[in-house]
Amino acid sequence: MIKGLALIAKKATVTEAFFHQHWRETHGPLALRIKALRRYVQSHRIAPALPGFESVPYDGVAEIWFDTLDIIVNFPNNPDYINGALADEPNFIDQSKLAFLATREHVLIEGPPIAKDTKLVKAIFLLHRLKGMSVADFQAYWLNEHGPQIPRDAGIVRYVQCHQLPETYATGTPAYDGMAELFFEDLAAFQAYWGSSRIQAIFAADAPRFLDAATTAFLAEETRVLWP
Repeated sequence: MIKGLALIAKKATVTEAFFHQHWRETHGPLALRIKALRRYVQSHRIAPALPGFESVPYDGVAEIWFDTLDIIVNFPNNPDYINGALADEPNFIDQSKLAFLATREHVLIEGPPIAKDTKLVKAIFLLHRLKGMSVADFQAYWLNEHGPQIPRDAGIVRYVQCHQLPETYATGTPAYDGMAELFFEDLAAFQAYWGSSRIQAIFAADAPRFLDAATTAFLAEETRVLWP
């Protein structure tokens, strides 16, 4: 399957509480009308900010799975979307800040099965490749060199890399080159991970080899609207 990512920010005229409640309770059910949709997860940004990433332009990520790239490309013309979710977006989303990615998942740490109501904290990293680095070299390094460096004994429940599809670069440069998702049992588990000198040493040494300074990150909790 292809995983689409919509990076969203709330309207300046609504509160954070309204944004998250509306997204969950009003907007989420509208997505269930989209017959081509295979899975739908809302990743809601939570406090605290990650040290070093205090300024983040998004309040969440809508994650949508479809069978093919063509379905995502033509999604703006899908009547099920136009007559439901699209019409609702101006009620809580700053549409001028919307950004979209079309990705393929690579699961590096599978972890135990996740149920629809499993409570986890997720660290989301939105990645920009190093200037001058090709898409192919970036994706190969991220997957084959950086990924294996992430410790399997540091509290991570699940680790997924979402790589922007190489064929999409023919029509323009995406907002980001990919998204990393690191799942933890709770906030304390993440803080122990992120505060570890071992983890910080890995990122300090390796991030400059493939990431640009425009990379950003935040913590989130998932609302799994359509889940297998």
